Amino acid sequence: MPSIKVQLSEETEKRFRETAMKRFGYGKGALSVAAEKALSQWAGREKDLDSLLEDIGDPVEGIEGMLSHLETDSVTLQHKASQIRARRALAYAVYRRKHIP
Repeated sequence: MPSIKVQLSEETEKRFRETAMKRFGYGKGALSVAAEKALSQWAGREKDLDSLLEDIGDPVEGIEGMLSHLETDSVTLQHKASQIRARRALAYAVYRRKHIP
């Protein structure tokens, strides 16, 4: 069976070992089983993402002309979008402060 040697931060290595052993036991091979599962799932998600991105194609083509009916320029739209994001961020911060200790 092939092997891969990787470098991890101490934090990641510690969390991985603890989680793998809780999930797959403290016996020989638990880390290998966990690593196999983790790498397989990651590779699958990346493959799915690549497929999705290929299906989308050029995102500019997809949105080209969608805002042509508006009577404002792109700079004004960018400023309005920034203001909306700032208001939402402020509202979220206020909400967190009141509801989350």
